[in-house]
Amino acid sequence: MEDKIKVALVRGDSLNEWEGKIWGELGDDFQVTAFCSKKNLYNAKNLKYPIKNLFSSSDNFLVHNLDKYLNGRFQNMFGLEKELDGFDIVHTAEISYFFTTQAVRVKKKNKNLKVVATVWDNSFGRFEYNYWPGFKNPPLFWRKKINAIIKENAEGVDLFLPVTEFSRGMLLAYGVPENKIQILTPAVLNNDTDAKDFLEEKGLAGKEIYMMVNRMVKEKGIYDVLYGWNMYLKSVGNKNKILLMIGSGPERENLMRLAGDLDVKDNILFIQQLPNEKVRGLYKYAKALILGSLPNPMWQEQFGYVLAEAITNGCPVVSTYSGAIPEVIGDAGVLFAPGNPVELKNALEKIDNQEFYGRLKENCEKMKEKFAAEKFKEELIGIYKGFLI
Repeated sequence: MEDKIKVALVRGDSLNEWEGKIWGELGDDFQVTAFCSKKNLYNAKNLKYPIKNLFSSSDNFLVHNLDKYLNGRFQNMFGLEKELDGFDIVHTAEISYFFTTQAVRVKKKNKNLKVVATVWDNSFGRFEYNYWPGFKNPPLFWRKKINAIIKENAEGVDLFLPVTEFSRGMLLAYGVPENKIQILTPAVLNNDTDAKDFLEEKGLAGKEIYMMVNRMVKEKGIYDVLYGWNMYLKSVGNKNKILLMIGSGPERENLMRLAGDLDVKDNILFIQQLPNEKVRGLYKYAKALILGSLPNPMWQEQFGYVLAEAITNGCPVVSTYSGAIPEVIGDAGVLFAPGNPVELKNALEKIDNQEFYGRLKENCEKMKEKFAAEKFKEELIGIYKGFLI
């Protein structure tokens, strides 16, 4: 191919390594440039392509809220339209984000430009009911603005790539034609990091390890996990079991305090920060990953990379019926009702059955292909090149 295909990867404040690394492996036919906010939420320093940081409405509290509530604009990236000159493909995210609208509008000038949008969101109609705190109904002028943005994106994006069937259903509900939707399951990159040294350093060698890997916020069901873990320990009476609670967030200190009050500190290790590759290296030593995610009227679990990472490293999952979780884990885990620590305790007891647990491990092995990086890369390259034939 004489000319490289120029791809702009636009991610607002959410450019990250676990999703973004795959774009650095597309091959010599592609020239990738990423665009993100100046105050990007995640570490992206190890990505193997140029990154341009633009001022975004998400960078400033006042600008963010004014633009959101006056104009219906989420993630407005100032100057993005000019930056997208000369690209062949712009790969954005979500049907409601304004940077997707900005990419669509560039097509008026560049008739050959194609816009692709990955979609994680699966919250049906959340902009139509009580999105504004303190208001009985979202104001009519605002609903018109946000719905106009969604409509423009539905019409202008060339192809939507929902990560799950759940997200696909939301796009259909917004009126996106079926022929503009193609499910593309996120990839989990191969991991060569071994965390055995970490276990030895922490005195965990020989312990039965369980993991919880998420932000310490209420919607992740962290208190339900703690209460369920406490009941499970009292039920089985095994002091050799350790739960690694990995992550930071506003509820962390209170969670640590509660662990002390419940007298389970000896069976929990709180880890505020750990590199993603080290976390992935721990999964093969863990009996299960626990995620207690709680749905709310405006959000439910969209995919959960930690679920896929655990499964591909042979670690079964114990999680809730929230959003896309059942679709993601398939037969490689056990589900319990959100907000129900008793059911969590029962699920943990269930996987103590060796025959049942053995089947879960076998199912983890079977599901590796679903999240394979090579499979994702081949499908993505096929999509990109298909636009230019």
